[in-house]
Amino acid sequence: MAGVMGRGLVAALMWSGSLAAALGAGPEAAVIAAGADSCESARASATRSGSQPGAAPVRAAGPARATGADQTGDLRSERAAARACGDGDPAASGAHDREPIQLAQFQLPKRKPQGTAKDAFSPRYPYRPLTQALTYEYAIGTESEADYLRNQDLNSRVQDNLLLVIPQVNGFIIYRPVNWLSTTLEIILEKEFSVQEPGQVTLPSGETQYAPTRQPSLLVDQAFVTIKDVIAPFEFHAGRRNYEDERHWLYDTSLDIGSVGLRLGHVHVEATAGRQVAWDLDFLRNDPKDRINTYMLYAAYRGIEDLRLAAYTIKRNDLTNAEGRPLFIGMRALGTPADAFNYWAELAFVRGKDESSRRFSAYGFDVGFTYRFAMPSLSPSITLGYAFGTGDANPDDGRNREFRQTGLQSNEEKFAGVAKFKYYGEMVDPELSNLKIFTLGVGFRPARNVTVDLVYHRYRLHKMAEELRNSNLTALMNQDETRPSKDVGSAFDIVIGFRRLFGIRRLGVDLRAGWFFPGDAFRVAEGDPSDPTFRRADKGVGVVVKLWY
Repeated sequence: MAGVMGRGLVAALMWSGSLAAALGAGPEAAVIAAGADSCESARASATRSGSQPGAAPVRAAGPARATGADQTGDLRSERAAARACGDGDPAASGAHDREPIQLAQFQLPKRKPQGTAKDAFSPRYPYRPLTQALTYEYAIGTESEADYLRNQDLNSRVQDNLLLVIPQVNGFIIYRPVNWLSTTLEIILEKEFSVQEPGQVTLPSGETQYAPTRQPSLLVDQAFVTIKDVIAPFEFHAGRRNYEDERHWLYDTSLDIGSVGLRLGHVHVEATAGRQVAWDLDFLRNDPKDRINTYMLYAAYRGIEDLRLAAYTIKRNDLTNAEGRPLFIGMRALGTPADAFNYWAELAFVRGKDESSRRFSAYGFDVGFTYRFAMPSLSPSITLGYAFGTGDANPDDGRNREFRQTGLQSNEEKFAGVAKFKYYGEMVDPELSNLKIFTLGVGFRPARNVTVDLVYHRYRLHKMAEELRNSNLTALMNQDETRPSKDVGSAFDIVIGFRRLFGIRRLGVDLRAGWFFPGDAFRVAEGDPSDPTFRRADKGVGVVVKLWY
């Protein structure tokens, strides 16, 4: 008896499952589920689901285009019944000549028209209007860091090591009283603590450098208003505003500006005029005013999927004439044709005049790509890059062919990891000027919240020179006249990024370490200054630890 009941229970469960599948998959599934023991029932089911000879077919309640699907369902029913009884395929034995069989279909009743959007919600889920714009936005965080530099002069016998700890707190608030007006205020509080720093250092150039007084800073980093939609499609900005391009190759700084932007479809154009520091907005220490007028015209186009194109003109006019009046004209392409691949291409020309009134005639470019391999275990990636900036071999010919960047850049970006770093080298960190830089990077993700980048750089001069422009290094090149060389050296960086530390969403830490290995261009002079001897330069080290929240 128990066996019979057990079999009955199993049969009931199988029937229930077959019925559920039939409701989702159609009559064929229901017939097949009945099994060979239900041959006649299957035939009856197929017959009942269709039309009797001479009777009107049952029409579907759905739209007229469902008719073809109904006829297909009838044929499937007959085929399933034939297979259950061991017959051949009805389609091969003239079943298509029979009266078409229609299946009944059901449709949920249409929703009763409502007078307002509010009436569309039931009392259980009361109506809540969608917020079109946030009146307030605010955040408080930190980007505290510790910086360590060793052997900036590439001479380990001179004590010039530097270790700074820089705690910081920043916060911003955005207020939109009306849709066409937005105001932004960002303030940064920080203090540099010198853990290791010599009081004075004699540089290889003979200049004596003294340790600066490090006072706390309470800086207004942004304070500007935006007006839009008043004279569409134009928008206006005025005040101190932060400017960052995608790779920080052009600018990564705050400017006191007035600007007007134009948005037309996929085109965005913005014209800007201002200075880095037109007003002293540091409440705790003196922030020297800038005397360089900056004018920028930047046009971007995003009408092609996964591709960003831009062209720009940047004019800088140094009223003190320390940097001259260079004019930068350039274009760029940044693309992500696939999730696994992205590339960049930068090209810029420098015209105008330098600090000696010589005309600039220089150019530079930076190209590269990152490819991510489809290996979920470590998510490995590879990056290749090459950057070039022309040099000037003859400073007396009235023309300056040395490429320079804008002076507003930071050259800081990330490859495939989460941590940004100095992509021309953590220790050297040069401006792209009179240089050829080859970069090879390998990245991987050992954990979901950890990324690692291993980056190799190779540096070479374009033209013979004695120093690198705006670099961390204070060492001079080619001081040994018997062994001139363009071999600047090589560098190796390790960049580790942690995110969501201890399960805290906003908490992250970046560890960035760089080693520079000098080439033949660097040799250290020793002994009698009038008759020195030279030896190979020592390696330099730079380390940055950054806390994000």
